[in-house]
Amino acid sequence: MVERGNTKRFTRKAASEAKRLRTRALLMDAAVTVFARRGVEGAAVSEIAAEAAVANGTFYYHFKDKSELVDIVGHEVAAQLVAEVDEVMAFVDNGTERVALGTQCFLRFAAADPEWGLLVVNALTDMRDFRDRISAGIRKDVAIGMKQKGFEIPINELLFTSVLAVVATGLRAILSGEKARATEMQTAAMVLQLLGISVRKAHDMVRAVSPLLSQIAQRPNMLQERGKSTVQRRRAS
Repeated sequence: MVERGNTKRFTRKAASEAKRLRTRALLMDAAVTVFARRGVEGAAVSEIAAEAAVANGTFYYHFKDKSELVDIVGHEVAAQLVAEVDEVMAFVDNGTERVALGTQCFLRFAAADPEWGLLVVNALTDMRDFRDRISAGIRKDVAIGMKQKGFEIPINELLFTSVLAVVATGLRAILSGEKARATEMQTAAMVLQLLGISVRKAHDMVRAVSPLLSQIAQRPNMLQERGKSTVQRRRAS
């Protein structure tokens, strides 16, 4: 099970900024906490302000209303997660491999901060802008795979909705205490199967890219070198 506790990413990022920006970041972190606890719809401005230990008036100085805060937080969380996944996969140019590795990376990065993870689970169903941003990354990798003939299934909105639902279910399972590594692999294999890959081939693909995950946090440069050689070996075989 992942370690509990909010990493206060927005607050840390704004630590050297002016007080106004630090307070804004504090409110954004408080929103993540409350969204994780109450859900986006159930969160109240007063509870977010209390979590940040500021007055309601301070909230409205920084944000027009809760909807604006939801849009900003959702955009920032989605952007950071997508950027983290893209950075790790910069060396992978095969579409099917990108989906196999990217799904596992996304789950790992989202679950690393349980409050962000719970927000992601809720946002994938409740926040269209967030869902569209996450979906864009998957669509890009699927499009690469289609061009390379790795995926040959008809693509439609229902398919991508199903893929995101599987990812959200996998993330929720990890946050609920299921074995993270097994769930990452099972979720990635299910995503590949939804995209028309056979059961056996999907599991083979997931296993082929899985060893790279253990090096992500500690050795990002070595990860890229290992990734290049792994992909090259598979194509040569």
